[in-house]
Amino acid sequence: MNRNHSLVPIALAILAGVAVSTLIVLRLLGLICPYSVPTGAMTPAVSAGDHVFAEGFTYLKRKPQRGDVIVFKTDGIPLLPTSTIYVKRVVGIPGDHLELSDGSLFIDGTRVALSNAYGEISYKLPPQSGNISPITNVLVPADRYFVIGDNATNSLDSRFFGFVPAKNIKGRISICYWPPSRIGLVK
Repeated sequence: MNRNHSLVPIALAILAGVAVSTLIVLRLLGLICPYSVPTGAMTPAVSAGDHVFAEGFTYLKRKPQRGDVIVFKTDGIPLLPTSTIYVKRVVGIPGDHLELSDGSLFIDGTRVALSNAYGEISYKLPPQSGNISPITNVLVPADRYFVIGDNATNSLDSRFFGFVPAKNIKGRISICYWPPSRIGLVK
């Protein structure tokens, strides 16, 4: 038997062990966390039933940016239950003058088109929001973010509950790992 052929299974086992060990350490450090998405508010980027990973590496180097899909805790956000996890897309960052009009997003008076894997996102209001006065013209304060679901007509988001404090952001959604038909990067 060729000596190189007998080393391949050993090398693969070592590689798999290192990969699993790395994931365990990253999970213990809170730099990678699995989440299950319960609603369709972020469809098509992530859909109800998707299992995703949120990573914390990105926000060690930079602050959340417009377009990031984030996971955040609801603690301290009026109108939301405490200790709940939400997934939304950042559309307004600190210092932005944000305006939503006719399904479009304007930042500092300029139309901004955010996209997901299926094209440009429209920010139409949910049909059942008739009695609620949504936030559609606002200055985003320091250390706060304005978030909206990609499926904006079916999303409870900053238009209704206000800003997300920076300290509540747990990470950026990067990968969908389940179900098999949806495995891949989240855009």
